[in-house]
Amino acid sequence: MQAAIISGASRGLGLALTADLLQRGCMVVGLAREHSPALQQLAARHPEHLHFLRADMADSDSLHGIMAEALQCLPLEQITQLLLINNAGVVSPIASAGFYPTAEVSRALAINLTAPILLTDALLRLTDSLKCELRIACISSGAAVKAYPGWGIYGSSKAGLDHFCRHVASEQQAGNVRIAAIYPGVIDTDMQASIRQSDPQQFRELGRFTALKRDGGLSTPQQAARKIADHLLSPGFGTQTVLDIRQLPDPTE
Repeated sequence: MQAAIISGASRGLGLALTADLLQRGCMVVGLAREHSPALQQLAARHPEHLHFLRADMADSDSLHGIMAEALQCLPLEQITQLLLINNAGVVSPIASAGFYPTAEVSRALAINLTAPILLTDALLRLTDSLKCELRIACISSGAAVKAYPGWGIYGSSKAGLDHFCRHVASEQQAGNVRIAAIYPGVIDTDMQASIRQSDPQQFRELGRFTALKRDGGLSTPQQAARKIADHLLSPGFGTQTVLDIRQLPDPTE
């Protein structure tokens, strides 16, 4: 049996990943601040396979306990492959250095970087005696390697996430753990909507992102989720520690 723990599961890419993995027969524990109507509908259709836990990724002190609670939702003795998808993320604050709101910086770093680190640490610690294979996917961004003016906090947090994955991969070479940071591409989610509302004085790339929406250049959450899930469940997962999912061949073609 396969099972997955997904942060940010109530909307966007996290919701699409939850739906995709449920369709593949996985048990899923979804973590989110709110139990959205769409997630409730999934739970009604999959009452035996979907569990929801209310969790705030900015509350770092709670995350080890959240992971312990998530594992209690699963029949661990029956699971052969356990997935952790660190998906929750925020793009704000969108601002140039010299204009950062302190509270937003702290929250963004907690959600984008500290939460994946702590959830991964908790999973490795709490499943140390389990025989099942662990696969960890951290949803990153091309902003980790390309500097977009105004995205200093977002890009820096994703760069840190990429490097964390490299460290875990090097530490787990002889174990049953595979990990990768995945760039999903530009997806039509609430995050993109918030980007298009940015102050052009603080985000000079605003016109590019507005054009992507206008010209149909955004992938749907469902398209991105399918590609990520295909790779996550494939034999090749973990051979590349940092990758752009758009550069992988489509197995259906």
